[in-house]
Amino acid sequence: EITESNRRVNEWLVQHMDEAPFHKICYNSSISTKQLNVYLQEHGNDAALSIDPYYGMTPLHMLSMNPHAPADAVAALLEVNMETAFSLDNEGKIPLDYARDYNVGGLVAMISALCNHKNSHQFIGSSKRRRIE
Repeated sequence: EITESNRRVNEWLVQHMDEAPFHKICYNSSISTKQLNVYLQEHGNDAALSIDPYYGMTPLHMLSMNPHAPADAVAALLEVNMETAFSLDNEGKIPLDYARDYNVGGLVAMISALCNHKNSHQFIGSSKRRRIE
């Protein structure tokens, strides 16, 4: 049984593959971290921020929906720009929502990356504090 969300994504991919090549790569069943890195090296990290004009999705939304995407690929794409984890699509969903439904390994990787990012910023911030006497 194909869920409504999968049907919607597959329909979008068929109709708009050429307009959003990085989105297409992110939903490919054989996606790898290396493929993501090569694409970003060739096209720049801003490609990770691209939003499709039909559903308002970032490449991270697409990768999170991909049940075949390896967890390290999801984490690697998230680390390009942590704010994409909280980007709302036109359905009001963030990549974490899709990962919860379609790629639990990716969800765990995203939560871990977000926690590590938060902790590193807290550490950096605390190391800059000086004691005032």
